Amino acid sequence: LSSKMVEAGSAAADKEEVHSMYFTYWFVVLVVIAVGMHFKQASSTRVATTPEFKTFQRNYLIVYLAAMAADWLQGPYVYALYDHYKFTQQEIGILFIFGFGSSALFGTVAGSYADKWGRKKSCILYGVLYGCSCVTKHFPSFWILLIGRLLGGVATSLLFSSFESWLVSEHNKRFFPPEWLGKIFSMAVLGNGIVAIVSGQVANGFVDSFGLVAPFDLAIVILIFMMAFIASTWTENRGTDGAAASEDNALTKAANAFKSDPKIMLLGVIQSCFEGAMFIFVFMWTPKLEKSFEKLPHGQVFACFMVCVMIGSALVSPLMAKYKPELFLRVMFGVAAVSLFATTITASANFTVGCFFVFEVCCGIFWPSMGMVRSKWVPEETRSTIMNLYRIPLNLIVVSVLANLSRLSEDAVFLICGSLLTVATIAQTVFSHAVAEQLAACKDEEMSPQNEAEPLAP
Repeated sequence: LSSKMVEAGSAAADKEEVHSMYFTYWFVVLVVIAVGMHFKQASSTRVATTPEFKTFQRNYLIVYLAAMAADWLQGPYVYALYDHYKFTQQEIGILFIFGFGSSALFGTVAGSYADKWGRKKSCILYGVLYGCSCVTKHFPSFWILLIGRLLGGVATSLLFSSFESWLVSEHNKRFFPPEWLGKIFSMAVLGNGIVAIVSGQVANGFVDSFGLVAPFDLAIVILIFMMAFIASTWTENRGTDGAAASEDNALTKAANAFKSDPKIMLLGVIQSCFEGAMFIFVFMWTPKLEKSFEKLPHGQVFACFMVCVMIGSALVSPLMAKYKPELFLRVMFGVAAVSLFATTITASANFTVGCFFVFEVCCGIFWPSMGMVRSKWVPEETRSTIMNLYRIPLNLIVVSVLANLSRLSEDAVFLICGSLLTVATIAQTVFSHAVAEQLAACKDEEMSPQNEAEPLAP
């Protein structure tokens, strides 16, 4: 019996090593591709900028990547910490749902605050709220942790709206060329992939040495550095006229923008559907792959996904050199939909992994490209408010699916994700046609002889 147990243990160890080697191989291949693409892009699309722009870019990227590092450090250990505190799956589910619900409910108020009082202050507020959320992780009390999830939900809304709003406003205020903004977005996605991989390894080391709460404490340190850097290097900008504005006024202006320009509403549909599918995918890739890989090396899989995101970000510059993002995003959304639909038609592990890699490449294309589209079509004075309004349907989609996971099969969830991406494809097609019609109308207006003197009557 003991010999059989030893043989079984040895077989399991061999299988774990094989699976680890499988994803290590893919990681090496993907890294070579990503490095080659970024090196080629850097040498072929080198853009002459100014020292002022380089300083501006550096100051933004340091802050943004620090904010993302604080987020990535926590991500892998939130569930593990709740489980360590002996909460039931139902209680853990409630905590996660409250986080998304908080983002949907309070994010809009936070966005209007940013437009009224300033995006710089709002980014500092992100650090304060997320830091307080991290502090609550020290207490094995459901209600204290629930407060932490509420604070974290609001902070997440600020992370994905105020930082970009500050960047776009400041970029335009300094009269930098629009194409330089795309360079910052691409570098942010590239840096975010690297930060995610490094943060995962650092967090793992801290957990091994100091326990499950250690990554949250490290996140607090990074957030303090981030807030100090913002306070000392960033200037303030806001969307509305300071004291003359109010939160209600910002929401009213945002609502009027939705009514007056259907393209703004379409952007909300596109963003909510794509990011909704992406967040659901974050919850579902683990159980899907664990069916094929009994000893799934989660850290290596995650690292492969992040390198795929970096590959996607490297594709953005050459794509933008030939096509407008409004056009090529249609194709990207279609490819993303097919990649997740395809996972439901076969149980092949290699095929599923390949589909997941393709989807992550699409995510890498999405972030900088969508940032450029929003910078052109979302009104400056209510940018943060509108971006947080976009997150309401996004959070409702995620909460609705997560609340019903026990009733849905894995394939059903991936079909939902594929359907959301199909809606995004259709909405993007309609959006691109609306943009083309508006540009054609503007061109016709410029070419009309309205400035010429009318002929005299005979």
